[in-house]
Amino acid sequence: MYYHALKLSRLAMLTLAGVAVSASATAADSAPTSQIGPTAEAYIVSHPDKVGEVVATYLAEHPEFLVAASETLHQRQQIAQQQAYVQLALQYRAELLSSSSPSVGPSEAKAAVVMFFDYQCSWCSKMAPVVENLIKANPDTRFIFKEFPIFSSRWPVSGLAARVGEQVWLTQGGAKYLDWHNALYATGKVEGALTEHDVYTLAQHYLTPTQLAAVKEAQSSGAVHDALLTNQALAQHMDFSGTPAFVVITSDARR
Repeated sequence: MYYHALKLSRLAMLTLAGVAVSASATAADSAPTSQIGPTAEAYIVSHPDKVGEVVATYLAEHPEFLVAASETLHQRQQIAQQQAYVQLALQYRAELLSSSSPSVGPSEAKAAVVMFFDYQCSWCSKMAPVVENLIKANPDTRFIFKEFPIFSSRWPVSGLAARVGEQVWLTQGGAKYLDWHNALYATGKVEGALTEHDVYTLAQHYLTPTQLAAVKEAQSSGAVHDALLTNQALAQHMDFSGTPAFVVITSDARR
């Protein structure tokens, strides 16, 4: 089965699964006891109460061993996290690939890129043109957009933009949705800079007055409201606590 899960942070893409992972053993992991030296071994055996003191003194004089140990621990934690994301993505494959979410590309594509994002997330904004280029360069891949307005409690306009996006998808389809998505990020207004006026002004190019009115009602009920709740629950299941977050996964569970 071929599987990738990717999460981006500060424009550095961390591969979470589906890659060959190798970890070099450090000297502390692989050095045989005999290398310590007969004298040191004899001292440790005869003075067990002094071991802690000796080790503390040695580490104080050789802090590079602490750095190596910390790096090894970090590598092991990353590998464990990678494995955990693999299992989560497999468990929630159907939800990740749901046809209810905004998407572009062939519905029967062999692979899909799933993106969780917030319109007020600065790194999501930086990734928007990257994703746009990926879509153009990979016409056989399905790109799925999960509106995940995690900043809405701080900047309510984040939630408004997400609701408009879902409404554009429901009424206009994938192509128009992608236009809206890219146009909103193209404003460059993130981290609280976006206003309701900005959102409604842009939305008028994609929605009728009646459809815009439905966006306001969607704050508490309806298909748009339910879609955002579903995305939030899925992000929590996937252990995504920030945006942007990406999952690249095959559509066929047998792969």
